[in-house]
Amino acid sequence: MEVKELVRRTILTVLIIGVCGMMTYVFADEPPPKQEKEKSELAKLMSGIDKSYKAVEEISGYYKYSDNDWKVIAESSENIAKLTKMVISKFSRPDDQKYQDLNKTMLTEAEKMYEIVSHKGEQGALEDAQWQVRRLRQTCALCHKHLGITIYPQLYPGKKEELHPGQTEIAAPKETNIPKDW
Repeated sequence: MEVKELVRRTILTVLIIGVCGMMTYVFADEPPPKQEKEKSELAKLMSGIDKSYKAVEEISGYYKYSDNDWKVIAESSENIAKLTKMVISKFSRPDDQKYQDLNKTMLTEAEKMYEIVSHKGEQGALEDAQWQVRRLRQTCALCHKHLGITIYPQLYPGKKEELHPGQTEIAAPKETNIPKDW
């Protein structure tokens, strides 16, 4: 009798432990589904500007531009201007005048680059286009420095959280769905 009782208790104990184990699994919070890297609308616009900038930067060192190169410059500068207008209208920061000025400078420099394409046959047009690429780079760098954004964080491992002395991080603007007219 004693052996039967021992077997029964053992089976009952295993059954209870098994049920408890199953219950913790059933009632446990589900792990969050794998989320694809979502980008905000502002990040997508900036990515488009970066892509266009890199296209003109890639050819900026050439000593002579072909018609295709001028086409790349025209398309890229037009795209940068269009995207910058969207950034200015949708993501303005009225409380941050320097940010506003840098965005307007980016727009002006992109429009100047587009204008240079119309003078591509004239002497000095190539140098003017190269100058505008550098002006775009300078504007990007100044804005990123102002916002405390490291342009290529993979080049600076371990320094993600560091800010320059006296520099404070500025919160990203709230995205609004109401576009402003140009």
